[in-house]
Amino acid sequence: MKRRILTLLAVLIAAGAGACREELDSGRACPSLCPSQNVGIRDTIINPVLAFDTTLIGYPDRGQEDAMLLATRGDTLETVGVIRFDKLDGIFTPVGDTARAITRVDSSRVRLVLDRRGARLPSQVRFDVYDVDDSTAADTASAAVLALFRPNRLIGSRTFLKDSLKDTVFVSLSDSAVLGKITGKAHLRLGLRVDGSDVVWIRVQTVETGNPALLSYRPSRDTAAKAIEVRPLSLTPAGNDSPEIRSDLTDFTLVSKNAVPQTTNTISVGGIPGRRAYLRFNVPRYITDSTTVIRASLRLTQRPLAFGDARDTMVVHAHVVLAGPAVVDLRRASNIIGPPGLLVLDSLITSPRDSGVRVFELYGLVRAWGSQTAFLNAPPRAVVLRASPESVLPFEARFFSTSAAPSLRPSMQISYIPKTQFGVP
Repeated sequence: MKRRILTLLAVLIAAGAGACREELDSGRACPSLCPSQNVGIRDTIINPVLAFDTTLIGYPDRGQEDAMLLATRGDTLETVGVIRFDKLDGIFTPVGDTARAITRVDSSRVRLVLDRRGARLPSQVRFDVYDVDDSTAADTASAAVLALFRPNRLIGSRTFLKDSLKDTVFVSLSDSAVLGKITGKAHLRLGLRVDGSDVVWIRVQTVETGNPALLSYRPSRDTAAKAIEVRPLSLTPAGNDSPEIRSDLTDFTLVSKNAVPQTTNTISVGGIPGRRAYLRFNVPRYITDSTTVIRASLRLTQRPLAFGDARDTMVVHAHVVLAGPAVVDLRRASNIIGPPGLLVLDSLITSPRDSGVRVFELYGLVRAWGSQTAFLNAPPRAVVLRASPESVLPFEARFFSTSAAPSLRPSMQISYIPKTQFGVP
């Protein structure tokens, strides 16, 4: 049997070679069986390539950040953090005694775990802590909380030299303020603000990272009394249908000032609050359906932003939109996206001050669009540009949009070869 199979293969190979032995390089002697081997690569630039583009603001949702950004950048940007300790332990048991209510508090402090990656630290850094509990304000009322960052609400402060600032810092709090919350059975909600001898920003880890802030206090001045430790917890908004919202509001970032100049005819990525750019493509069907794409380069022209300096760098990823045509809300669609690397292996490292043409290689995605033609509910041909990490660094990249001058608009350069049809002569 093996001999017969080998003999048959040899006959087929010989027949194929014989059919193409004449002018093998050109393939003209038998075009159906032996297509030309000198296939010409064609190039085209599609401009405009986008059906539309837009910038969506406010990512991620409040409390879902990877870290809280504390930033003070003069008259341009200021962000603060809020940590909720809505349940304080008001009972303790002295050594060799029975449980009793707490009537005295000593050595109150809050522990903060810092993420120093990408931080900007001057020679001196000061952490201020405020009492920002307002039981009359709604949980989403940012203005009411920001109004409580004022001197008469300050309950703790500590200054560090840059060289002495470690990954974990402790800021002492007013014992009377903490005791008042315990005896009054009130919420303790701390507002964090950072300042320094110059521009400063740094990230504070949250419950999402597994290293949240930790409140501690001693229930007496007796050094033998063990300190009580309290983890962040939000008890509002009330209701069985709000556990995820309560979790998100355990700790979060608020923007108290953002005076970064706005520009027209641009799309934006990154910044505080976080921005995403939604791009929907209009690639001709003859490209996706009737050719083999070997390269597809999305070309964006970056518009320099005079915010920051050359040391500020950010990463921009292009995510495939997975939301189907039934999702018409673009903000919702911009949340239903693939992970980095799905059909788009490229990313961009840039600085807000950069300018010129930036390129994303999208050939894998453009090829995939050709296979979606037969599906009625296929996702739209769109990508979302997103900063990584998002909303935890004050960097923003801007690119000219479809409303800019023709030479500045997004375009796509595609290299392809026509699909070859095989058949029997």
